[in-house]
Amino acid sequence: MSYSNYYAASQLFHGSMSSVMGTQLDVLMIGGEPRLLAEIWNEIEIEVKRLDKMLSRFDSESEVSQINREAGHFPVTVNDELWKILLDCRRYYEDTEGYFDITIQHFNQILFNETEQSIFFFSETMYMDLGGYGKGYALSKIKEILVRNNISKALVNFGNSSVLAVGSHPCGEYWPVGLDNPYTKERVAELKLRDNSLSTSGNMPSHPQHIVNPHTGKYAEGRKMVSVIAKDSVIAEILTTALMVAGDEQVQTISDKFDIYEKHLYKL
Repeated sequence: MSYSNYYAASQLFHGSMSSVMGTQLDVLMIGGEPRLLAEIWNEIEIEVKRLDKMLSRFDSESEVSQINREAGHFPVTVNDELWKILLDCRRYYEDTEGYFDITIQHFNQILFNETEQSIFFFSETMYMDLGGYGKGYALSKIKEILVRNNISKALVNFGNSSVLAVGSHPCGEYWPVGLDNPYTKERVAELKLRDNSLSTSGNMPSHPQHIVNPHTGKYAEGRKMVSVIAKDSVIAEILTTALMVAGDEQVQTISDKFDIYEKHLYKL
């Protein structure tokens, strides 16, 4: 379901999509001609739907689902874009000391064939889940659309967990983004975004166990939340997943390998 509206008094365009990439997408764009903003929103909708169709393991017709069905039996050739994504995930797996793992626990059991641009799983029960990567990648693609169309002020929000800020709020020097404790609803922090991205991962009452530690195979437990602000929305996204399960001694070591502005670990 999609919705959009232009508010002439504030020159604000708001576009919203529900049930995409497992959550809701909201896009605010400030300034510009209404018809052009509507066209940009339409382009964003098409792109996000395309990415969801490619990356969702829950869509039986997606390319990731095809890989999950077939790669345990024979090598599967993938398109150029998905190949680059998988190579990025391999690099992030290495740079996070294995704490970011799209297979949950078996990334080193994927065979990458550079010549054939194919992958093969050494186990028939293996599968990939790009949930900890997809929204960050989608934000990077949305940013390309906004920049290409000379949008200088915008805020893009995937379900309050993955946020992209282009420029600043029209009434200030940054976009203020509040983080609430999901257990108490109290404000934990208010972060300042400007030309960067925020990603937040954590447990909540409805999902107390949903991020697996690839080193142990166990869910991250306890009331904990991690936020990362980075120029690159993909880096912000993958780091919150990794830092949620990394031990205290690994958090700084992993963080130092990436170009980030801020990281925050909250005990809720």
